[in-house]
Amino acid sequence: MATVIDPVCGMRIESDDAAAIAEHQGQTYYFCSEGCRDIFVSDLSPHGAPSGTDADHLTEQEVADRAGISIERLRELVELRLVVPEDGAFRRRDVMRARVFVELEAKGLDSQTLASAHASGHLTLGYLESAGRRHPRTDRTLAQFSKHTDVPVDTLQNMYVTLGLPRPREDEYIREDDEPILNALTLLLGAGVEEGDVLRAVRILGDSARRVAQFQAHYFHNTIEEPFRRRGLRNNEAFEAALNEVGYRMGHSTEEMLSWVFRRHAEIFSTEHHFEHVETALEEAGVRQRSPRGIEAAAFADLSGYTRLTEEAGDDEAARVSLSLAQLVNEIAGDHRGDVVKMLGDGVHFHFRDPGDAVRASLEIVDTVGPRGLPPAHVGVNAGPMIYDEGDYFGRTVNIAARIAAQASANRVLVGEDLVRGVEPEGFQVHEVGQFDLKGIALPVTLYEALRD
Repeated sequence: MATVIDPVCGMRIESDDAAAIAEHQGQTYYFCSEGCRDIFVSDLSPHGAPSGTDADHLTEQEVADRAGISIERLRELVELRLVVPEDGAFRRRDVMRARVFVELEAKGLDSQTLASAHASGHLTLGYLESAGRRHPRTDRTLAQFSKHTDVPVDTLQNMYVTLGLPRPREDEYIREDDEPILNALTLLLGAGVEEGDVLRAVRILGDSARRVAQFQAHYFHNTIEEPFRRRGLRNNEAFEAALNEVGYRMGHSTEEMLSWVFRRHAEIFSTEHHFEHVETALEEAGVRQRSPRGIEAAAFADLSGYTRLTEEAGDDEAARVSLSLAQLVNEIAGDHRGDVVKMLGDGVHFHFRDPGDAVRASLEIVDTVGPRGLPPAHVGVNAGPMIYDEGDYFGRTVNIAARIAAQASANRVLVGEDLVRGVEPEGFQVHEVGQFDLKGIALPVTLYEALRD
């Protein structure tokens, strides 16, 4: 069966699984839903509307076969008016709808209940068309792929599980879009990379992608659909309208944006990695000594009164504050050669190669949050060795920086004694505050307040 791409949303589908088709200038186009086909027709209408073809109409037997159900079961769906033939002929979309109703029944929703909700107008069916698609498959099972690549089946299955995806069966045919990814991972194993190290990288990728995908669904429901609900549309009607007017037209923009952002970040880190190898080569050749790396710094910035703000102003204001903070700290980190390790709701964890940059950035945060309409900030900074693993920094230096931040009051930047011992202040000065017992740290730590010159 041929794999085709929906020209509107970019979805890969099998030609027989298309919910709708259209012909234009001698070419046949396949769509995952009638919504995408309608958009295609609408966009081309000034240039001559595309036409349907006889292939868009199916017999009762063809629908039953493609949906994987009996003719008797299909007739039950017709009687319930969940599948409605037109002029005695079925449409491609009816295959998708029949599949979805079978899946919904498997989840405990009987057809009679679905039919009642549909008859009352509360359950619309347009968005179900794409939900019934079957993803294009290769002609090799997981077991056959394992034999071809000499990678054990359980290793391949572990990759899926580590990515957060369902564990595939040995006799399951591999999806077409899975095969190049599996080939890339098996290439790493063939190059001598340990399975544990491959799975470690896979876990980071899987977790990041899962969070984006989860957020996308949440964002669509709570943000994109909301204007349609305010028009007075019912929940299902609002969802279907949002898909037709926004979702389908946006296509795979989130996927493309994620790929684009990754490429942009990868350029920065790859270039830095390349330069480090050049410096190593020059040092090994004895023609140039590498500049001493020096100590690094960790910083934690938090907003004072964020919890009270959430309680008094509500979640919407808290979300606005978090977004504004994220924008601000990324700007400041970029200006001071630092990295945002992770956002912490009302705070942020930074990493800086130069402890002086860490202090200067922290002072700028304290000075800038007010003009940006944010609550006052307080920051803790410490310097020393750290462990980098899976996109995060760990170790005593990081722990002490977090504890220092907890000691700082609003509008203050406190730094640890390890930083003061190893850094010549430039653009700022430090004044001893006193010794503090920090949670989880055995000995008292002398803290200093950083101030601009």
